[in-house]
Amino acid sequence: MKYRNVVLHNVWEIEEHDGGPGFGLLRIPRVILDAVNPGAQRRARFGAGCEIRGALAEGGAARVTLQCTDANSTPPVATVYHGCFCGQSVVLENRPTEIVIRTPPRFALMEVLHRKDRHPFDPRLVRVRLPPIHTTRILSIEGDWSDPPAGFTPSKTLLFYGSSITQGACAIPPENTYVAQCARRLGCDALNLGFGGSAHMERVLAEHIAARGDWDAAVFEMGINVRDWPREKFHEAVKTFVGVVAAAHPDKFIFCVDLFTNDADFEEHPTRGVGFRETVAEIAAAQRSAKVIHVDGRSILRDPTGLRTDLVHPSDLGMSEMGANLAAFIRRRWRGGRRSFNRHR
Repeated sequence: MKYRNVVLHNVWEIEEHDGGPGFGLLRIPRVILDAVNPGAQRRARFGAGCEIRGALAEGGAARVTLQCTDANSTPPVATVYHGCFCGQSVVLENRPTEIVIRTPPRFALMEVLHRKDRHPFDPRLVRVRLPPIHTTRILSIEGDWSDPPAGFTPSKTLLFYGSSITQGACAIPPENTYVAQCARRLGCDALNLGFGGSAHMERVLAEHIAARGDWDAAVFEMGINVRDWPREKFHEAVKTFVGVVAAAHPDKFIFCVDLFTNDADFEEHPTRGVGFRETVAEIAAAQRSAKVIHVDGRSILRDPTGLRTDLVHPSDLGMSEMGANLAAFIRRRWRGGRRSFNRHR
């Protein structure tokens, strides 16, 4: 969404005058909040995939003041990018944190590299990337910003839906989520609709995704948050969620990812999520579309040491493997191959 002279990427609307400092962010429309589970209502306000984007005038300066209003075991790190180049990493606090942004001293060389390697983001675009699993309030956006012109961002966008793994739990900087890393490797932009602990595949969210026209392909991660559900309930939820979006976008690829490698895979007699992978595969096949594709989550996260000690959430190392493997999977299957994507490592 546009906000004054910047763009708030992956933000559907803002929350002002709600008792908090500055304004907060919503990644889904307010009108559907009450129709999703309480966990998703809360996590819709987290900054996963959200960025403040603007073009910085040559020789100019800008300031952003942010405040993190919650805490967990992952530090709230915001990063400042000039196109594809990282310029700052800032740990936010529960008090105003000012970030001053200026043109990098090696900017002319960055532009040369951008043109040479065809980077997906123009270095004239400043991107303040917010922490994925924290509530970040924006207190002020000041300085020599202007609306990013056309061509400063990638031509294709991937939309991701899923659990805390998709949201980016345990990834320290925001660019370390598997979502961000997969999109970067494909030269795409990303929209992140990850909801930690609350990816229940509500129909209203499927309808919201189906109604959007701002994505070119979608990745749905399904199962880890509802492993205690009966298989029949899981089947109906996945069938509805995938079916609603696929019916609205028969021309777009939808990658249906089942459970990533997790603790149950190492148990002798697992009791949770039994048959879920087969369910996702069956429903993807039942769409009878070459563009609705099942993805075995174990093929995306192969090395169990990429998991944190809960054996569910990937570490930064695991996120890196996942981003690389998923990007390779998508590149092989998206019709047109390299013509569809700008390869970017």
